[in-house]
Amino acid sequence: MNNKSNEIVQRIVSLGVTENAEEITGLLKSLRLLLTKSSAAQEAVAENAEFSSFIESMALNPQMRTEQSTIHTLTLQVLANTVVNNGPAQTLIWRQHGTRIAEQACAAPLGSSNNVLLMIMYNIYLNGRGLISNELALQTCLRLWQAINEAKCTLNFEYLHFFLENFMVSNGRVCVVCYQRLSTEERIAFLDYVAHYLRENSPNGKLAPFLLQHFAKEFRLKSDCILRETMKLRHELHPREVHTLLRIIASVSGSEEYANFYAEDQSLFINVSSLLRCVVAAGKEADGGGLDKPMTKLEEVALTSGVDAEYEKKISYELKTLLVRCSANLLYENKANKGYCIDTQLLPTLLECTVMDARNPLMREWSILAIRNACINCPEAQQIVAGLTMQGSAPNDLLSELNLDMGALRITDKRQ
Repeated sequence: MNNKSNEIVQRIVSLGVTENAEEITGLLKSLRLLLTKSSAAQEAVAENAEFSSFIESMALNPQMRTEQSTIHTLTLQVLANTVVNNGPAQTLIWRQHGTRIAEQACAAPLGSSNNVLLMIMYNIYLNGRGLISNELALQTCLRLWQAINEAKCTLNFEYLHFFLENFMVSNGRVCVVCYQRLSTEERIAFLDYVAHYLRENSPNGKLAPFLLQHFAKEFRLKSDCILRETMKLRHELHPREVHTLLRIIASVSGSEEYANFYAEDQSLFINVSSLLRCVVAAGKEADGGGLDKPMTKLEEVALTSGVDAEYEKKISYELKTLLVRCSANLLYENKANKGYCIDTQLLPTLLECTVMDARNPLMREWSILAIRNACINCPEAQQIVAGLTMQGSAPNDLLSELNLDMGALRITDKRQ
């Protein structure tokens, strides 16, 4: 088999690709099959310098993904079969092509080639020889995830998920160490993937407890940057990172899968509720306290509105909703947090959030749930609500605009 593989390799490298595409295709299929039967053949292919050049020009050249798609795909499959369960071959291949494999695993045009390249990396990484560092593995995956989001690609890259799940589910401590070494953009991409994983209901295992604990710690350390102007600064703190951490905490704290994981973390509740009070207080200032002001009028979300149409992509979008949602989840059947809710005077703030705001969809519903969770089996909280005095209906531009003050919808022309 070793001799046979050498013969096939020599024939492939002796032919011109353009004029001999059909023959090369047949030879690559034969070589692909042969490599599944012999470790000696795998190592012979990995050692062949001429075939190494062929791999560079065909498998690791993104231009070939469209110009010679069949030969490109077959060469990639040959490369993949060369490294399966063969430590010496993996060492040779990675030393020769490792840099290019990592680069091309997240390169455009996105397609099956990216998945095969990640499969090669995954096999070499799991071998345990230390050829691929944890940082490189995670960074390569995150660059591909960023490329997928930017291209709005709907293809399934299964080895991307296998790789990232290996970090998030099986190796929480390693994941945390790597996370701390990532750039700001890479951290945000990682958190975005975690949020995606939670939305999919953790399909292949629960997130590692150590990783979840680190998310809470990171949020406590960095949450104040939401209230500071850091978008224009080269600073390690970034509001988008904190926003995504908050989204993860909201998902985890309300999930049956992670039942009460943050229930004992009273410092997290205090931090979330304090930030909510600060955000609500800032919104009352003339300039919105540096935050985007609430959108309570229909005209502000109309196509002809002067409001930036990209408002849903800003940090302010869903910020108060997420804070109220976290508060509601952390108050659920949690006696200690209910006590802190009273001590920090959170209830009046939650009551102020029972309004409609296009920047914070479902904030009203979440605030009602938060008030309910605070009051159940808590006489002190019930007494606070019972002691409130009715001073009339709170002003609501949206209700007034729709003429819903009296409970009926009547369309009028204000110009008349």
